[in-house]
Amino acid sequence: MAEQGAANSLVAELLAGGRAKANHVVKLIAMIQNCKMEAALKTAIQGLKQFFVAAGQDGHLAGSVGSTAVGSRPAKRQKVDSQEPQPDAAPDAEAQYRQWLGRQYAAFVGQMLALTTGSPLPSAAGGEAAAAAAAAAGSEAGVRKALLQRTAGVQVVAAAALMECVRSELGPGGFSGRLYGRLLSGVLTGPGVRPEVFALLFNKYLALADVRFYTLATVRAVAVKYSSGAAVPRAGGAMEGEDQQEAADVEALAAVAAEVAAGAGSNGAAAGSAGPGPESVLPLPDLTRNLLDVLGHCEAQLPADPTAWNTWCGAAEFNLVAAAADRNESARLRRKRKEQEQKEAGGQAAAQAAAGLRKVVWANAKTQKRFYSDAWLALLALPLPSDVLRKALVRLPGSVIPHMLGPQLLADFLTHCLNRGGLTGMLALNGLFLLVTRHGLEYPQFFARLYQLLVPEAFASRNRAQFFRLADLFLSSSLVPAYTVAAFVKRFARLALAAPPPGAMVAIAFIHNLVRRHPALAVMLHNPQAAAAAEGRGGAGDKRQAGGKQAAAGVDVYDEAEPDPARSRAVESSLWEVEALRNHYCPQVSTFCAVLDKDLTDRTKTAEVNLEDLLGAAGRDAPGGAAGSYNALIRGELARKLRHVPTAFYGLGQAPTCLFGIGVADDFAGVAMTSGVTSC
Repeated sequence: MAEQGAANSLVAELLAGGRAKANHVVKLIAMIQNCKMEAALKTAIQGLKQFFVAAGQDGHLAGSVGSTAVGSRPAKRQKVDSQEPQPDAAPDAEAQYRQWLGRQYAAFVGQMLALTTGSPLPSAAGGEAAAAAAAAAGSEAGVRKALLQRTAGVQVVAAAALMECVRSELGPGGFSGRLYGRLLSGVLTGPGVRPEVFALLFNKYLALADVRFYTLATVRAVAVKYSSGAAVPRAGGAMEGEDQQEAADVEALAAVAAEVAAGAGSNGAAAGSAGPGPESVLPLPDLTRNLLDVLGHCEAQLPADPTAWNTWCGAAEFNLVAAAADRNESARLRRKRKEQEQKEAGGQAAAQAAAGLRKVVWANAKTQKRFYSDAWLALLALPLPSDVLRKALVRLPGSVIPHMLGPQLLADFLTHCLNRGGLTGMLALNGLFLLVTRHGLEYPQFFARLYQLLVPEAFASRNRAQFFRLADLFLSSSLVPAYTVAAFVKRFARLALAAPPPGAMVAIAFIHNLVRRHPALAVMLHNPQAAAAAEGRGGAGDKRQAGGKQAAAGVDVYDEAEPDPARSRAVESSLWEVEALRNHYCPQVSTFCAVLDKDLTDRTKTAEVNLEDLLGAAGRDAPGGAAGSYNALIRGELARKLRHVPTAFYGLGQAPTCLFGIGVADDFAGVAMTSGVTSC
């Protein structure tokens, strides 16, 4: 309680006395370093946060933190007359105070970064003091203090304090992208970060435009650092006619990347601190999960009108900044934009007033979109574990591709994932399907690759429901050539022969729906002309040569091993597999084949089989599972009412008394039979 009382007293005097009690800052920083009570630690953090926020709003930190507004347009150099007298460079009391304040602020920021990431607190002293602190870390008090610094409450308070510093460090309307980059990179790469810190970022900050911009920049910088030197594609390259805004834009990313490379998020904020050791770096699979979570919580698209944006620094709400030109803007578009701005300004005076606004890159909607694309491209360039890869592939078609600049850059990544096969390949094919249909990508082998993904293992996959939903989506168009659809019909028929009963029912449903969508394939269900021709060929003893292959009587011309559906000769075959399925050992499968007995060419009297009834939500949501699951099949079989069957009747004294009758030894020559008989 004494420690809590001392913290309350120091904070109250500091906030009430202001600069007169500024020496309390040193005492509170030392208290954070050696505090043993969580309540006192939080009190010291809150008190110092309020003091430094007020100092930043008054402009006392802008010149002392040693950073400029990252992403702002650099100020033009002014010519100085060498004959004019220069002001005295000797530091006065105000300058000394600001320098001292800057050092204390840097120490406070270093402590908050360490607390947020769960790293050891940086030691301001060196030599013997640092050695003593390191020796005390292994003691009981040191362990207790380390555990205190890693609690979720302390990490959340420290992260919130840093976010307040982010918007006050550079003065009103400023956003310190450098400090935010250090914070976020430390959260992403720190192994001791608690989930509550991520929840704070997701729920409170990532929806804001300025935070979103520097989040995307930091994610890309971290991903590029861990990409093992691989070339990371970008949504746009530099174009001619770039002005000073290009330098500011490059500075924004370079500053964040420099902080990451220097070990941002660890105790690297303190003076003379080294980068994090190998034990303080998160493993790459966990890092990719953090990066995906952060990108997944970023807004895919901001409102079209920048005046409707919400920002953390408040610059957009109070009209303190203007959008800087995007670095990929051509000279012609730049001239048109400036003419439009002058026209909308309504006169020379209004144009001059608008020219006084600070130019920032995060206020440009196109730049935001480009950074969103670059962040995703950098993440997908990393070696992703299977779970992260599938989550990313699921998110791409709906949340990423429609909001990217140049989504065709994903073609190589999706093609690489397609080669892995299974559900991963099907999810990648879904992204390629979107690129082909909406973004003009030419991929002539689309249906051939889909055809190759239909293998028996697909029916045993845990994600078979999603797999077949996507297959139904890709084959839903009636504009697909009939010979291609015929190959898919034959492939499903062959798979149904060896598939388990639930899989066989799904295959039959696909056959029904595909034949109904393409009435020309109805002849495959019953083709007596082909059978007669085959018998005629067999009786004459001749063989017809087609496509380099010979077809004999009783031989199916369909080539199951052909990877190209157009060359499989499926349209010349028939669905004899359906007749075999009518005699399936599972009664539900043989009964389900009756859906093919209808006239599928009459679309008005028939309806497609709803695959959701057979697939369900992977058979998990429904109490009894999907209609095509083993659970539903067994429940249906047990619920059937069976007719009474006749049983064997024996008269009095005629019941059998043994398993084998007399003389059975003659039927088992060479086998020794025991003489003892056990009565029933």
